[in-house]
Amino acid sequence: MGTVSVVMYYHCRELKYVKYDKVYPPPEEAVDDAFLPIYEWLGNHCGYSPQVWLARSSTWMTGYGSLRYTSRPVKRNPDGTWRSKRRIFKVDEILFGFENVQGFPVNYDVWTLLFDPLIQQPNESKKTFDEQNKKIVEALNRYIRWHEEEDAEGDKMDPELQGWVDNGKDLDAYLKNCLFVKNDQVVVPSLNLKAAKQIICCNEKQKKSLRKMGFIEDRIKIKNIRRSKW
Repeated sequence: MGTVSVVMYYHCRELKYVKYDKVYPPPEEAVDDAFLPIYEWLGNHCGYSPQVWLARSSTWMTGYGSLRYTSRPVKRNPDGTWRSKRRIFKVDEILFGFENVQGFPVNYDVWTLLFDPLIQQPNESKKTFDEQNKKIVEALNRYIRWHEEEDAEGDKMDPELQGWVDNGKDLDAYLKNCLFVKNDQVVVPSLNLKAAKQIICCNEKQKKSLRKMGFIEDRIKIKNIRRSKW
């Protein structure tokens, strides 16, 4: 008799925000104003905002192991502006793996497609939920039009756009059949870190901190994951 494959759900969190207990999303005032409308729109569907995000069966989507960068002014130019220098740094993060999380599903590729119409642009007034939906419909139709205008080679349309066509350009049907489907990520209102079956860190110092919090020794693993820049 073969073994049953267990689907894992991964969540990445900075060590300073880790505790041996239940954790919640950041408060609204801590979320970037440009992105808050996106999470509020999702909250109209899942019932809570902001959300705690988990990647299903994949770790890269969590951002764990990525190199971040920041720019800082280092020298004033003759015209009075500052010349900046980009600094690469590592984030002190921990990756938690869970089994059988019952979350609200959000398809990654379609979700990222909705960023542009939902994001809060500078100097733009906050949209109502109905206005947000109207922006989504306008954007999807615009993407279809761009594809038709630029596609001289007869290339296939991206699946997330093809889904808009296949669902008759009906927003409710599109969200149900293409966005809110169990695929690669889920959101939850809170997350009990004590229930993690896998805890991945990158050095002994992090492991020691996790042990002191109360996390089970056998579940903590030090792994060197190849880092990318973003």
